[in-house]
Amino acid sequence: MFYKIYQNQNVKAVDYINWAFSMLENNCSSFSLNILSSLREPLNIFEVEDYFGRALSEMELQVPSYEECARYYILHLSEKILQDKNNAVDIVYDINTVIRDIDYPEDLEEWFIISDMIDEFYYGGNNFKLTKDELIATIMNEAKSQLKNNKKN
Repeated sequence: MFYKIYQNQNVKAVDYINWAFSMLENNCSSFSLNILSSLREPLNIFEVEDYFGRALSEMELQVPSYEECARYYILHLSEKILQDKNNAVDIVYDINTVIRDIDYPEDLEEWFIISDMIDEFYYGGNNFKLTKDELIATIMNEAKSQLKNNKKN
């Protein structure tokens, strides 16, 4: 949610409602969060954003930094890879875009190596001599590794 806000992506009122539901599912609660989750169409974005801000304040939640949001989004994308390996290559490119935006942190450099492997496989002669199955397995393993390492932290 916050990553979309930082990216100035088209954040819709329903995105805030979905956020409220996910917060409730994670046993968070506040007066404004409950109201936010109960709002229905037609939604007024200004009202929704007001309740969102109130809910954050009531639950004493701080808006995460851009890098925190980006890292969380990478984890979300890693989960998507594990859910649907058919889109793994496209998702790796999305991950690399996010990593570029946070100035290429060292702990995420494996994604760039994988991106190079993908480029070599599809466009550069496949110097790594990978099969598509091996490439997908490498992507899946890195997604698992990212999620596992995040749980440790």
